[in-house]
Amino acid sequence: MSKQRPKPLDEWDFRAFIALAEERSYEDAARRMAGFHGGYSRQSVQHRIAKIESHVGEPVVRRNVDRRYLLTPAGERVLRIARQVVALHERIGAAAAAPTIWTLACGPHHTQFVALAEDRLRSAETGDKLLVEYLSQPLRAEHQFYGDPVDRLLRNEFHLIIGPSVRRPGLRSTRLYEARLEAMIDRDFPDDRLTLAELVSDYEAFLQPRDVRARRVLEDAIIAAGIPDPDPACRVAMETYETATSVIRLRSEHRRPGRRRGRILVVPSDVALPYKAGMMFGGGDADRFKWVPIHAGSAPLRMETCVTVRDAHQLELRPVIEALRAGVAHLDRGPHRISGAPLTSATPIPTQRS
Repeated sequence: MSKQRPKPLDEWDFRAFIALAEERSYEDAARRMAGFHGGYSRQSVQHRIAKIESHVGEPVVRRNVDRRYLLTPAGERVLRIARQVVALHERIGAAAAAPTIWTLACGPHHTQFVALAEDRLRSAETGDKLLVEYLSQPLRAEHQFYGDPVDRLLRNEFHLIIGPSVRRPGLRSTRLYEARLEAMIDRDFPDDRLTLAELVSDYEAFLQPRDVRARRVLEDAIIAAGIPDPDPACRVAMETYETATSVIRLRSEHRRPGRRRGRILVVPSDVALPYKAGMMFGGGDADRFKWVPIHAGSAPLRMETCVTVRDAHQLELRPVIEALRAGVAHLDRGPHRISGAPLTSATPIPTQRS
């Protein structure tokens, strides 16, 4: 009597296998697969792995001493094939839609280069279009960004998110630029930079709240530099998410007499860009101030901004990522730079198509 042939493998067998390979737990793999086909249980993931093993003829995973699962040599071979199969299905699904509409989630201050990317995509031959969704104020906090926006990216509700780098299985972050922390300071300030020690000892600052990444970078740098800061409240004039409010207050209050400390505004260069002289929201008093980087030692304080996508969409979204990078490069050619650093030969403007 001939042996019964196993059922053919399908896309969802391979997706379950990739989830197990990356999560190393049947429970975690099932949770990751929860958005597909009405949900997955541990047993359904186990069933699909057993189906793969019946085709391969040997185990593809083994249980480690920490009760997590690792791939066998056969499993490593299957993983390479599984990624190719899933990527092919993603490409077929993307090609079926014309034009392709990708949903991008970002903060309002990213509009400057996102709008340029939208224009670039409209004029390109790819037919890609962006549907931009701005993250609500609570989701712009660093710890919140790694929650709901990242989860929605994994569930395929978002296709791209812009923010800090994300290190999660199945996701890939591409660096767009490094913003530097800058201070809006009186034009008479004699230097082209502000040191952390000067910031702490001489100024009251309008700052973003502590749950914002730029504020954390600043506070961590003060601690790391060992700068005496007996009363942090003395150097904080106001905490707010609203940069425009801080700009208005600083411009109207900076010359009031009787203050022992000067007043400044501290934000990243990408947030500061629209408020500089000659820019969209520069205003009539912008030339009474200048923007200088905040230095810790010999280097300015910086933070990376990335665009993150699912691994399965990396190939299809390459033109969109190139358009975003081109938008950043265009802004960096202007008199004020979104990254706070000049464009160099090491960072060329991306071509229209790869």
